[in-house]
Amino acid sequence: MFSKELAELDKNTVQLMIDEMQDELDEKNDILAEMKIQISEKDNAISEIQTKLSEKDNTISEKDHLIDELTQKLQRLTEELQNR
Repeated sequence: MFSKELAELDKNTVQLMIDEMQDELDEKNDILAEMKIQISEKDNAISEIQTKLSEKDNTISEKDHLIDELTQKLQRLTEELQNR
């Protein structure tokens, strides 16, 4: 009689441990899913920042080119004025 009760108690204990472990696993999976969402959001933010930086680099490059053109024009005008 005690054997059956002890066996049932052992079975219940094992099931309780399994249930607790499953709960822990579920919680960790939820945390992992949330972390993946956060990483994805941060990746998107980084991508947006990289796009903006690229646009700014292009703007700077265009302005550098314009400065070069204007500098050359200024030099030509200066030379023309000196030659008069």
